[in-house]
Amino acid sequence: MHRRFQSHYKAHKSMRITGGEFRGRTIYSGKTLDIRPATDRVRETLFAILPQYIDLSETAVIDLYAGTGSLGFECLSRGCPYVIFVDSSRDAIGHIKRTAESLDCENRCRIVHSPVERFIDKKSETAGLLFADPPYSMEAVSSLPELLARSSIVEQDAVLLIEHSKQTVFPDSRLYSVFRQKIFGNTVVSFFQLKKPDQEK
Repeated sequence: MHRRFQSHYKAHKSMRITGGEFRGRTIYSGKTLDIRPATDRVRETLFAILPQYIDLSETAVIDLYAGTGSLGFECLSRGCPYVIFVDSSRDAIGHIKRTAESLDCENRCRIVHSPVERFIDKKSETAGLLFADPPYSMEAVSSLPELLARSSIVEQDAVLLIEHSKQTVFPDSRLYSVFRQKIFGNTVVSFFQLKKPDQEK
């Protein structure tokens, strides 16, 4: 996961895909893109866990606050049929396009330059797996699972992964459940199952 964060990450070394068809291939980010990159350890851990809950070869993915798009490209490398990358940064979008071209997987990608909130509100593409790596300082992080559950972009019982700080607390809701968490220092990755409003009981 990756997102604009601290400036000392600007000159980080090139990231590479950790598994699957494109293992070892470069994920472009550029030296001037201010992001919080996912370490190999984080990505390897998440993608060791995900197959327990979801079949990537049969699941469309939406990568929100995509940054370099590393999570979406890890999915494509592991057989995911289609990924939508969404980010508001023109630089980030440029690097995602460059990676997609280098991997020759443009036909399995949709790359959207848009604020995430606008995409959620207006788009009707649906996915069974969503990643979200918003800035830690974003006040609305805790409301994101319910916002997505109420949107038109998620399938029933979709799985959502959010990277957030330990200080973030998600309120109880009938629209989602947290079924797993992984802690990496001050970073937590929470796994949610989303429940559409018409599924409420």
